[in-house]
Amino acid sequence: MGKHFLIWLMILFFTPLALPTILSPKTISGYIRQDYNGAITILGGKEQINLDLIALYKKNLTAVAAFANEFRDRHDDSNKFRNSGDHIGEAIADIPGDWAASVKLQAYSTALRVVILTKWGIWLVLPMVMGLLVGVLERRLKLDTFSPPIPPIYNTSAHMLLAMSCMLLLWLICPIPIPLSIIPTIAVLISIFISLAIANYPNY
Repeated sequence: MGKHFLIWLMILFFTPLALPTILSPKTISGYIRQDYNGAITILGGKEQINLDLIALYKKNLTAVAAFANEFRDRHDDSNKFRNSGDHIGEAIADIPGDWAASVKLQAYSTALRVVILTKWGIWLVLPMVMGLLVGVLERRLKLDTFSPPIPPIYNTSAHMLLAMSCMLLLWLICPIPIPLSIIPTIAVLISIFISLAIANYPNY
C-alpha cells in the first residue's frame, strides 16, 4: 500500500508540471469550454458560476498567472524569429509563450473545477458519509455474528479507494478531459469502497 501511495504521489506531483508542456493552449481551452458548458447544463446558474470563478481565480491563482507571465517575458524570443523565415527557430522560440499560456489556462481550469465541486458539495459528501456509516454498522454486525473480516476484500477496497481519490484529485488540478457526469459516479464508488474497507479491516 505504501508503494502505491508513493506512485500516486509522484503522479500527482509531476503530471501538473508536465501537462503544460504536452498540451497546447488551444487543447486546454477546449477542455475548459467542455467543463464550463457541462457545468451550465447540469448546475445552471451561469451568472453565479462566473462570479465564483472570477473571485476564486483572483483570490488564489493570480500568483500563478504572474509567475507564468514573468517566465514568458524573460524567455520568449518569438518576435525575433517572426519574420526571419527560420520556422524551426520560430517554433522553438514560441515554446515559452505557449507554456505560460498553458499554465495560466491550467490554473483557470482548476478554479472552474473547484467551483463545480463546491456547487455539488453535499451531494458528493453525502454518499461518502453513508458509506462510512454502513461500513461501521456492517463491521459491528460481523462482530456480533462472529463473522470474520475478509482481508482480500479490504486490500482491494483500500487500493481502489486510493486510486479513486487520487484520480479525483488529479482531475481537479489537471485539465484531464473527464466528463462532469463521471464525477458523481466516482464519489459513489468511493463510498462503496469506504464501506467495504471498514467492514473488512483485519483484526490483528
